[in-house]
Amino acid sequence: MIGNSSKATTTEEAAHLSLEVGRLLLANGADTAHAREAVERFARGIGYEVHLLITYETLLLTLIAGDEFRTKVGSHVPATSVNMTAMESLNRVVDEASSGLLDAVTADSQLRALEQVKPMYPWWLVAASLGLTGASLSKLFGGDWPVFATVYIASTVGTALRLQLGRWRVHLLIISFLTALVSGIIGGVGMRLHLGAIPALCLIAPGMILVPGVPLINSIRDAISNNMALSLARLSFSILVVVAIALGLFAATVVTGVGIPVSDSSPLLPIPEDAVFSALTTIGYVFLFNVTARVAWACVLCGVCCHALRTALMHLGLDIISGTLIGSMVAGVLAHLFSVAFWTAPTTFAFPSAVALVPGSYAFRAVIGGIHILRSGANAPGPLVAETMSLVIYTVVLTSAIALGLAIALAVPLPSWYRRQNQSHP
Repeated sequence: MIGNSSKATTTEEAAHLSLEVGRLLLANGADTAHAREAVERFARGIGYEVHLLITYETLLLTLIAGDEFRTKVGSHVPATSVNMTAMESLNRVVDEASSGLLDAVTADSQLRALEQVKPMYPWWLVAASLGLTGASLSKLFGGDWPVFATVYIASTVGTALRLQLGRWRVHLLIISFLTALVSGIIGGVGMRLHLGAIPALCLIAPGMILVPGVPLINSIRDAISNNMALSLARLSFSILVVVAIALGLFAATVVTGVGIPVSDSSPLLPIPEDAVFSALTTIGYVFLFNVTARVAWACVLCGVCCHALRTALMHLGLDIISGTLIGSMVAGVLAHLFSVAFWTAPTTFAFPSAVALVPGSYAFRAVIGGIHILRSGANAPGPLVAETMSLVIYTVVLTSAIALGLAIALAVPLPSWYRRQNQSHP
């Protein structure tokens, strides 16, 4: 037995509460290592040693107290929801329990309350902000103002549809396909009415905000932490979501006649302009990830430093992969600093800023290229095959660079003087 709290907490109660902590953390965007460490600290705080096995579908937990032990299986773990306010509250529950400031009864009531909490922001505000995110992404990729306006409408309508389908509990792959199809059709029709520069962005940009960036990043972080089974499961499902989005966009090209080229290049924006649209891009993810208003500005600052730094490095001649790695590391360092200053998890700042770097455009064009290769069969042109393979490699390497940069930055311990200076925060 680790402490004295087990006198008032039965093994069954402790197992139930520990599983709830793990399930809620994973359901709201935590990676495997964070969830396991939090559950272990929580169980020690209420007087038990714990061994936790996390799979994609279940949690298997064994509690030990002296000669007594209990093994319990938790319920299904959702894969793609992200709620940073819930994560912050869960981390506070774990901290208080591990410090002996929270008993099992109070912890149970707080966890039940968290289960019932509704999103902080209304659906229309989330839809409008993600519309701005999609439109800003189109500018980052070289679109003009007609493209910006078209993408804003398409992304806003698509997000509203996505949120409604989610409330109806439609399968995530169907949501991804239908949302990409509807937003792609709106974008394609808009460009047919008022042609702008790089019209394909009117289809691609609304689809980019659908990419499951957090699960993709977490899958790489799980692999780095040697949690290979969950890493592969998360990665596989994320790939299926990306394919569903790409198929929806491909169907939209058939309906509208606005094609998505496999081979494409995006101009580098001036650094001040990149910084402005990077900030606007991050704002949408702040609302989508339910980040509290008191830390929203820090998320935006992380996003600006992350993306604008990559652009600045590429202006200096650095390649996009190295720039992405360095930009992600800077975002991770800032997230680490802000997490101590605001007494919350570093992912609150890291995810909204880094998701904009996820190479959704590369992934979509890779799937489109694969479809063209399948249709051509043995007669597929060599350049098409080479370009498609290049896009696949870029997608994998850039996503890995994001996760690796964040993992390196978050693993570096902060100076003791900085931690002491912020110990007085509530």
